[in-house]
Amino acid sequence: MDKLASRGYSLLAAVMPNGAILLGNNVVADSYHKRPIRVVTHAHEDHTKYLSRSISESLFIAATPITHEFLKVLGYSIPQSKALLLDYYKEVEFDDERLKLIPSRHIAGSAQVMVETPQGTAGYTGDFKMPGTPPMQDLDVLVVDATYGSPHLSRKGTEWDALGALVNIIEAESPNNPIIIYGYNGKLQEIMVELRIRGVSSAFLADETTLKLAKIASKFYNVELGDVRLYSRDELLPGSIAFIHLSKSSSMIRVPAVHVILTGTERRGPAVKVNDKVYRVSFSDHATFWEVVDYIRESRPRKVIVDASRGFDSKFMAKYLSNVLNIDAVSEP
Repeated sequence: MDKLASRGYSLLAAVMPNGAILLGNNVVADSYHKRPIRVVTHAHEDHTKYLSRSISESLFIAATPITHEFLKVLGYSIPQSKALLLDYYKEVEFDDERLKLIPSRHIAGSAQVMVETPQGTAGYTGDFKMPGTPPMQDLDVLVVDATYGSPHLSRKGTEWDALGALVNIIEAESPNNPIIIYGYNGKLQEIMVELRIRGVSSAFLADETTLKLAKIASKFYNVELGDVRLYSRDELLPGSIAFIHLSKSSSMIRVPAVHVILTGTERRGPAVKVNDKVYRVSFSDHATFWEVVDYIRESRPRKVIVDASRGFDSKFMAKYLSNVLNIDAVSEP
């Protein structure tokens, strides 16, 4: 039996042990559950869990057009009859429930999810950061991402400090060394765009998948990427910047270059020099603890469920919201 149906309609939303976010009676987001509509808030691996199974069993796979493009590049084959491309704020109705996607500042195409039902309205932030993500209003239940669920996980400085530090590293090191930047899909493409905005004109190198995603992201951000090339060791020369998925960092770290790891877990400063050839830059696409609190304070939902399947210290976040903001808040699962 469906978890919400078994516990009564008053919950409107729940987080399942596999990371599935249940909204209303028909929608599931970011993992598998047997429901007619599967929403993908964005194309990161922890939000595309069991997507192939959802494609097989669900009636519709809903996401923004950019996210659908990302998913295709990443190898997901969604039949045209099941692909529900939703522009931001466009409503669709299914079985007396209305679904719409709200912008979220995370990676290109990211979205929040709102489901209006006869019993009330539920929302799910997905991954987000502030400023730039409009808090959803008039929610009975909000499922919130809290990747950094307590103040001790906060980073020093802002993302702008981290970007400034990255540009300084490039300016100092690139005349004599090639540079390799490691991150996840979405973040790599965002960094490419941010570097171009800041006047970095170096040749960009990446594998075929990363380059395809970059072309899609450049359309989303409306920024031309300029000189981008397929990665090869022969092209990795001083003045060039390679963008490599973080999963490959351990196998690439001995390549003669300056290595820059983008990580939201670096809390010592905007950038830390590990040794002569390795830096850690504190760039994250997730809201800090205090930004999550600000979001909820502005949204003011009647109930909050803190997503414990993807974050840290979710129970602390729920307790803080209950005790300080006087909001009914729980951590799930």
